[in-house]
Amino acid sequence: MQLLSELDSLGVNTKEGLARVMDDESLYTMMLDMFVDTVQSAPISPGEFDGGSLEKLIEKVHTLKGTTGNLSLEPLFVRYTRSLELLREKKPAEAKTVFEELLPIQEKIVECIRKHQ
Repeated sequence: MQLLSELDSLGVNTKEGLARVMDDESLYTMMLDMFVDTVQSAPISPGEFDGGSLEKLIEKVHTLKGTTGNLSLEPLFVRYTRSLELLREKKPAEAKTVFEELLPIQEKIVECIRKHQ
């Protein structure tokens, strides 16, 4: 499947992601679409790290960390995990830096998934 090979080239561990859904490609693809929907319906902006509810931001980052982990979107999962750790340590400025690093990567992965929807 073209989508999976393109995701692999972006650092996604599709083999592991597929294994999590018993190698059901259609289920994995559906879950990738749900990831895109989550990113679009509950976007996080870098400005959220500058003030506001830290608890709400932690919840949003935690959701995306879990989703990216379940799908083995490794480049995102690693960065969401680190950003979440920093938020929990009450270091939002450092968490923002990590988050800003993941945004272009996330955009490429989302763009790839959309292309194949």
